[in-house]
Amino acid sequence: MVEQVPPDAWVRLSAGAGTKGLRVYDWARMRLNRHLGLSRWLLFRRSLADGKVAFYVVHARRNASLESMVRAAGSRWAFKEDFESAKNEVGLADYKVRTWTAWNWHMTLCLLAHVFLAAACAVANSQLQEGLPPKALGLPRRRNPMRAFLARRGIYGRPSSATPSRRGGRSW
Repeated sequence: MVEQVPPDAWVRLSAGAGTKGLRVYDWARMRLNRHLGLSRWLLFRRSLADGKVAFYVVHARRNASLESMVRAAGSRWAFKEDFESAKNEVGLADYKVRTWTAWNWHMTLCLLAHVFLAAACAVANSQLQEGLPPKALGLPRRRNPMRAFLARRGIYGRPSSATPSRRGGRSW
């Protein structure tokens, strides 16, 4: 299907800003079929460096512009970065649950915590631009619950003062 796209149909557009600047590709589209008010499109993205072509299936209005489709396809990277950030910062992928309800609670709390941290960072960054002193918004160090459990029993690290130790041995 890529070979059926005429050479003058390719348009050079940016899919948004990335870590290394604007993500510029050649884009083209082909209508697959029409439904009542919507159409299904095949959106092609050709790399400028090596010429490899990737594609997206897009459901959009019949009169949707190529620029709006490219903008929607480019927004995918922001969602991907947000989920990676949530996995690393608040443990989105660290669930050990067996029921849907527990999984739903875990996901909701993780995403809520991530939204709070993102809002706090945005406020801190806006205050930095206004010349106010920066706030420390770093996350606390993650604690290992098993290590804390073992330390309370005197098995790992220094035994706590609340745990009485036996003479010359460890308290198990």
